[in-house]
Amino acid sequence: MSSPFTPPEADQEIAPPSTLEILWINHRGALLGGIVGLTILTIIGLGVLAVNRSARIASETLLSGANNDAAWNEVISKYPRTPAAADAMLLLAASLRDAGKIEESDSLYSRFTETYPASPLAVSGLIGRASNARIAGKPADALNSYQQAAAAYPQSYGAPFAIFSQARLLAQQGSMEDARRVIQSLGTQYPNSVAAQAAGVAAQLPQQPQN
Repeated sequence: MSSPFTPPEADQEIAPPSTLEILWINHRGALLGGIVGLTILTIIGLGVLAVNRSARIASETLLSGANNDAAWNEVISKYPRTPAAADAMLLLAASLRDAGKIEESDSLYSRFTETYPASPLAVSGLIGRASNARIAGKPADALNSYQQAAAAYPQSYGAPFAIFSQARLLAQQGSMEDARRVIQSLGTQYPNSVAAQAAGVAAQLPQQPQN
């Protein structure tokens, strides 16, 4: 019952603070700091995305107008690790090979594979080195690079081509049985690939003459 000397509110129970209120009272500084930190990280993340998008657009624009070694080098140096730079490296490596600069081309193909190991085009570095070795008259090195390409990137577009190229080289060297074995492997692993369809003709390789 209320006393005439006490206000009515004195008879009411005071509810204890909630868990959220306790956390806010005891950890207000840390919570505010976390909110500020999260806001800053969000702003930084948005800024990085904006910068990356700008670099991607600029690099693609520069690549679209590139048609010589100097222009491709400019894309590579100005926008490293971008998809446009990856395309420029492959174009430049092929250009160097066509110019007879096999060692420089090999170096660039190796750099490409190291720089873009997760790229869908990563296998192109090894296939490029294999093509260089074949042109340079080094079939053993070419076979080795084709084998590495097929083994390292079995899910890539270039794996069936690398296996087919192995068979062609073996056939050119007169190793018909080995070539036939590789063609059979191609048909087993990649039965629906363009290389396997092309190998349908190559599979008719004549048997090696018996002595």
